[in-house]
Amino acid sequence: MRDCRNDSVGFRLKGFRLILCAAGLLMLLGNCSASRTEGEEYSRAAEALRSGDYAKARQHFDSALAGKSRQEESRAGLVRTLSETGAYREAAARADEFLRNLSGSALLHLERGRIAKATGDYAAAEKHFRRSRELASQQDVRLRSTRELGDLLELVGRSDDARLVWENLIAEYRQGKVKGSGQLGDAAVAAWRRGYVHDARDIFMDASEFAPAEVSLDALIAFGHLFLEKYSVTDALGVFRDCLKINKAHPDALLGIALAKRYESNIEVETYSRAALKVNPNHTGALNLLAELSMEAEDYESALKAVDSALAVNPSSLDSLSLKAVIRYFQGDMAAFSELEKRVFSINRSYGRFYHLLAENLAARRKYHEAVDFSRKAVEIDSTLWPAYTCLGMNLTRIGKLEEGRKAIQRAFDGDPFNVWAYNSLELFDQMDGFAQNRSAHFAVRMSKEDEPVLGPYLLDLAEEAYDTLTKRYKFTPDGPLHIEVFPDHGGFAVRTLGLPGLAGALGVCFGKVIAMDSPGARKAGASNWGATLWHEFAHVMTLQMSNYNIPRWFSEGISVYEEHRARQGWGDTLTKAFVAAYKGGTLMKASDLNSGFVRPRSPEQIMFAYYQAGLFCEMIEEKYGFEKIRQALLLFAANRQADEVFQQTLGLSRSQLDDEYDRFLSERFAGLAVRLDAAASADDKESLLEELKGNPESFSANLRLGTLLRKEGAEAEAERHLKKAQKLFPEYVEQDNPYQQLGNMYLELKREEEALAEFTAWSRFDGAAIEPLLKAADIHRTRKNWDSAVNALKLSIFINPYDPEVLKKLGDAAMEAGKWGEAVTAYRSLAESGPVDPAGAHYSLARALLATGKKPEAKRQVLRALEIAPSYPQAQKLLLELSEAAAGERIR
Repeated sequence: MRDCRNDSVGFRLKGFRLILCAAGLLMLLGNCSASRTEGEEYSRAAEALRSGDYAKARQHFDSALAGKSRQEESRAGLVRTLSETGAYREAAARADEFLRNLSGSALLHLERGRIAKATGDYAAAEKHFRRSRELASQQDVRLRSTRELGDLLELVGRSDDARLVWENLIAEYRQGKVKGSGQLGDAAVAAWRRGYVHDARDIFMDASEFAPAEVSLDALIAFGHLFLEKYSVTDALGVFRDCLKINKAHPDALLGIALAKRYESNIEVETYSRAALKVNPNHTGALNLLAELSMEAEDYESALKAVDSALAVNPSSLDSLSLKAVIRYFQGDMAAFSELEKRVFSINRSYGRFYHLLAENLAARRKYHEAVDFSRKAVEIDSTLWPAYTCLGMNLTRIGKLEEGRKAIQRAFDGDPFNVWAYNSLELFDQMDGFAQNRSAHFAVRMSKEDEPVLGPYLLDLAEEAYDTLTKRYKFTPDGPLHIEVFPDHGGFAVRTLGLPGLAGALGVCFGKVIAMDSPGARKAGASNWGATLWHEFAHVMTLQMSNYNIPRWFSEGISVYEEHRARQGWGDTLTKAFVAAYKGGTLMKASDLNSGFVRPRSPEQIMFAYYQAGLFCEMIEEKYGFEKIRQALLLFAANRQADEVFQQTLGLSRSQLDDEYDRFLSERFAGLAVRLDAAASADDKESLLEELKGNPESFSANLRLGTLLRKEGAEAEAERHLKKAQKLFPEYVEQDNPYQQLGNMYLELKREEEALAEFTAWSRFDGAAIEPLLKAADIHRTRKNWDSAVNALKLSIFINPYDPEVLKKLGDAAMEAGKWGEAVTAYRSLAESGPVDPAGAHYSLARALLATGKKPEAKRQVLRALEIAPSYPQAQKLLLELSEAAAGERIR
């Protein structure tokens, strides 16, 4: 096990803790008392500023300035009020005006330096911070100027100069000179910047232990960002919320919550970002975050608007310039990208984050090879940029370079042991060391040793089938080697995908050359169809590579869903009552808005609808324009064309025309069904349902419910009539107790085998994840000795649950009867490895199948294994004798 603790040698003098807190508290109480006696207006203004009532704070500071007391503090307070609300130009003008009369004010120089930093005049900011330090007679102001100077020096890449500043601040802490919440917060920042993370946390704790009226909001904000950097999101949220309890509108605290919510992929990210901008419309951090959200949605126009708004405030913002460079890169404007690159490195020549931001966004767009290239550049420039090593390592593993990626992630973890992505990934790779490995013509597969003998043969066969089918269909051969990784638990799959556990609902992921997926054993038996998942993910291999990784997320998902449906009847998402209700309610997405359903869904339900809708979009193209248009679209995306241009060129439709065409297609599919699919029947008793059907005989819900009640009462004929009616009204309905299920089971009870078979077969054609109809249909086929049909039904069931020994035996037996020796060998081999009730019988059956394929030596080995388990097994003894005699005859010949 890896130790997540930071073992850096700290400096903290724990004996000073209580003394410092007490001294700081007494000093702050003295200041509060003095402010009450020296100026009531100033006190009101300061309280309003601290509570986030900025309009009232400005009013009271203006009133305080009309008096004669607390002039320096009132002027600095007014400037701070203007600055926190984004009125930087007015704040700068007032600060300059005040400094002409109070040029020796350390407090005003501090505030003026902050404004200069916020607006990108870094040289002026440094001058004011240094002047503030020189002039400061108050410890609070001097230490805050020191901290601001250190952060500024770090920002512009002067890390050696910054190190001296931090060491000086740390030295004062060691000497017991640091007192009060704000000063402790400054010392904590210095410790953090120097890598003493545990010490920084403890000092921040000291800074936050003061009473609410005395705790430093700046200290709380910095504490929250320490937690964010070290992946402790819950703690970060707690600190930022504590800050908002004191200042209900603090823009930095609101932004802090927005940043923390990004770990949850929560829609609140945008809500809190906009809340910060409501207080400070010029908050570059919030504008940059909105730009990133728009980039995730591949809405580069909105992203550019947000970034340009940030750059209008601070033309030297390294993050804003970097984000704009990312946008230009994706737009293919490499000249603009190069100019922005030069601009960034003229400000900070060691700003590796420029390339790291680009790499992260490339990875989000599934451009993993390019992400690797830019991550390498990031760590070449800044060898301590640990997140860039994580990004490098994760993306190396996504392009199949597992060992090289593992080394990079280990480097990230060594540099920052708090990195949960690195830790989780390294633990997973340790687990994967014990995986079995296998190969086929086009795939290298890793899976648990428990899964490999049972699942492995079926998975490789299906993978090769998908390869042959889709490469011919798309006239494209993907680059290899291609990898498939199957994880025995969902947590491992989630870590492989994101670096974190979770990822509820997802079954597989494709990185272009690597497919990762849940083992069917990771889920409840029969909960999903792993075969459909594999086919879906291999379709991503095709579309990602064929489009040079430029395909929008929604179109790639749509093609994968569409190809699932083509692979086997019933595979892929099924039509649900909820989807039809959404259509009826007008809440489905337009074609032009489908991407938002994947990258910024409003609810988990909308994600499911987005998959189904995207698949329907591809069906629309094939039905109305022909499949070749899908191929052409992929080739245009490969040429870096945008979606509007792609569909204008292939389909001859503008964005609005495409929305209209898609809406018409949906209406053709669902308008009639939406009319029939009324609200759920309100009645529960037979008489009320009959009355309801008199008024609306076409009610799906009433017919289904009445049919169900009648069947329970034993009124089979009446039940059949209503269930058949419900089935006709909504043929795609396959939820629990659907008409197919009820009719099929009722027909079995009534010995109406042919009709039962028809119901189970129809059910499986609509629901590829339902194992019941396949097994019941297979049993009927077996009793009728329809061996080929039995094999087909049983093999389809294997794609849902490959672990059932009884099913494997039935499949092997049916395949033997059908003369499908290879199918029999696969089934019996899986049976022998699945812990069957009769292991000797399993090995004997495998021996028979191997003999039928002409593999006599291997057949002999299997029959000997059977006899090892059951020495008196007569059939096995007879088969061994036959094999021995045959071998002797061959030697004589």
